Amino acid sequence: MKTTLFKKAGLLIASFMLVASLVSNASVGATVDYSGGLLDGKKLFNSGGPTGGVLTDTEMTDNNESTSFLIAKYTQGPSGTFDHVNYDFTNPQTLKAYRLKTDRSNGIVIELYDNAGIKIKRFDIATTDGSLVEFPEIVTGVSKVSLAHSDTNQPLKVYEFNVYDQIPTPQPEPEQPSDNRAILVVIMTTGLEKEFDLSMQEVNSFINWYETKQAGSGKASYAIDKHENNKGPFKSRKDYVLFDRILTFEVSEY
Repeated sequence: MKTTLFKKAGLLIASFMLVASLVSNASVGATVDYSGGLLDGKKLFNSGGPTGGVLTDTEMTDNNESTSFLIAKYTQGPSGTFDHVNYDFTNPQTLKAYRLKTDRSNGIVIELYDNAGIKIKRFDIATTDGSLVEFPEIVTGVSKVSLAHSDTNQPLKVYEFNVYDQIPTPQPEPEQPSDNRAILVVIMTTGLEKEFDLSMQEVNSFINWYETKQAGSGKASYAIDKHENNKGPFKSRKDYVLFDRILTFEVSEY
């Protein structure tokens, strides 16, 4: 009866360690590389309408959200207020999505023009958090894109503005190598304690084997590398532990 209780305790500890490992791995999410937009590194014209104006620098198109450009607030009438930024494509483009990061989301419009200067689409923009947003429809034959600001109260700070003919796909973040190590102590049903100084990757591999075997599959034994604990003229030494002989184990990370 006592052995059974210790066995259950060992299983609970192992399960806890596995869950902790899975939670840690789950924190490695996927990121989106937003480069590859049609406005990457382009200088836009700042103007009072969809044509002309003054050439800006690349603060809005450098894929760097720490830089920004201030578009003036809108003033009704022919005031010449520079409340637009525009870009003319060399060749007509097909647009599928946009990306916009600003300091707020009211009164923002994206207008698309053909090569004759005729407006073909107008989209009221509400999502301005820098995420990628698909247009309600794919628009072909676009020769000019214009970002217009219609708020009469204050200027608009633009951190990033871009349009896309393709949708960037999320890429998993590369797993960062860990230098963390741990002491793994495996306590056998005989009371014998086996101690190993291992990398966390090796510890997690052991836990994964244990959980897999507990679920009813996998090998009956697991080889643990003894590393610098080798004694004698051996290239390597491994300690094979049997699943049904393990009472419990503990992991002390350092």
